Amino acid sequence: MKRISILLGIAVMVIMASCNNQSADSNKSKEMKMDEMKDMKMDSMKMDNMKMDSANHNVILHTLISAAVFYFIIHPLTMAMYWFEFNENHQANLSVADIIIKRWFHSFSFHMTGMSGIFLLIGTTTGFGFGIYFKNMQKKNRLLLKQEQFLNLNIEQTIQQGENEYTEFKSSLRYDYAKKNTNKELEIVIAKTIAGLMNANGGKLIIGIADNGEILGLENDYFTFKHKNRDGFERRLYEIISQYLGAEFCSHAHIYFYRKADKDFCAIEIVKSPTPVYVNSDKDSTFYLRTGNATTALTVKEAVSYIKLNKLK
Repeated sequence: MKRISILLGIAVMVIMASCNNQSADSNKSKEMKMDEMKDMKMDSMKMDNMKMDSANHNVILHTLISAAVFYFIIHPLTMAMYWFEFNENHQANLSVADIIIKRWFHSFSFHMTGMSGIFLLIGTTTGFGFGIYFKNMQKKNRLLLKQEQFLNLNIEQTIQQGENEYTEFKSSLRYDYAKKNTNKELEIVIAKTIAGLMNANGGKLIIGIADNGEILGLENDYFTFKHKNRDGFERRLYEIISQYLGAEFCSHAHIYFYRKADKDFCAIEIVKSPTPVYVNSDKDSTFYLRTGNATTALTVKEAVSYIKLNKLK
């Protein structure tokens, strides 16, 4: 019994030591990750500071260049034009170039200091204004670039996760890959999916992506439109929503285009509707609901029950 107790004690000590080692390793791993995150934040802050310094330098550069142009070029030219305007009988023995050069030097004489100062002030103010304008433009462009990078990263993660309750992939809007031609019956499938997401909790409908996540693109759809581009695609998509769901639901769908591997694809951000959304066809109106990774048509009884349960008006 003593031997068994000793062995059990040793086993417990070994297990505790192992747990402590694992805990220490876990803590080290967490610390390393925290350090990496801190380093990434520091690098990001350094990059932002460098960009800010560059933008400030550009403002100063705009100011200096504009001040120099107004002081050394526009000011003397204005003085020369003023002299020609009020001295029609100028010296015949001097050429126009000589007169301009003479007036140029005269512009910087002591008694023209006030006028020089005015032009210098105008140039400085103008340059500073343009510098601030371009600085703000660069800032907006950087923000747009960051947003675009974030959206691209987000959409790539969404595609990698595959179809689920909130995400549906469709190969095309109305191009039939099986028949190799336009099939407008596919448009009502799009309408059903959009309605199902609006009636559920919203989500994304990504068009131009196969079920396995392969990017097929929208080019085949483009060729079926009058305007064979993104505008034509977006226009037709809103027409489908208006035709089958109702124009009032167009505001619940926000369309974004992406490009990868030289192919366009479209992500529709669909917002949950506070009111029931029906797909209207020639025969009847049907209530669709996104459940899991599928869109299902509910019976009248099921639809009424769901609407009451979810307090849809």
